[in-house]
Amino acid sequence: MPDRPDLSALEDALVGHPRLRMQTRTFSLPAGTPVIRQGQVCSDIFVLRAGLVKLHYATPAGKEWVKSFVADRGLFGSRSAQMAGTGSAFAATCLEDCELTALPYPAFFGTVLADPALAAQVLRFNEWLGLKKERREYDLLCRSAEERYRRFLDGDAALAARLTQADIARYLGITAIALSRIKRRLAA
Repeated sequence: MPDRPDLSALEDALVGHPRLRMQTRTFSLPAGTPVIRQGQVCSDIFVLRAGLVKLHYATPAGKEWVKSFVADRGLFGSRSAQMAGTGSAFAATCLEDCELTALPYPAFFGTVLADPALAAQVLRFNEWLGLKKERREYDLLCRSAEERYRRFLDGDAALAARLTQADIARYLGITAIALSRIKRRLAA
């Protein structure tokens, strides 16, 4: 997979851009606080400057599945809320104290279209993110739970150390009991 793009440079370019600077909101949220609630119409793009955020789905029965994690630096937001004006399909919750900046999507979109250098940075980020998502889909659909767990640890052991076992299991698409069994087998 290509290297992760320089998120610091992209975030600084967005937050400091003359067309966006006056429209941004920077704020702190404590661990456990929702950034986006599932079903909420929230068209902002969030820039995570510090902390850890979990993007997750809840089924109608209340079962939770983790879509992804954004750690330390990153961008996230709901495409359905931004582009279709519908409620977000997922929630975003701070797992650690977080420093965030919110950018309104219409201002972001117009600014990116008007600034070719910024558009190139956003395109590189979207290409990287698209490839990351495609590989995650493949893992969920074609790899065993044990393979998914090994790949998760190989790819981001430092992140795994910051997460609960329940969240790791939900990210892998398995139960916490199944994760415990996998961990016991690997330790043997």
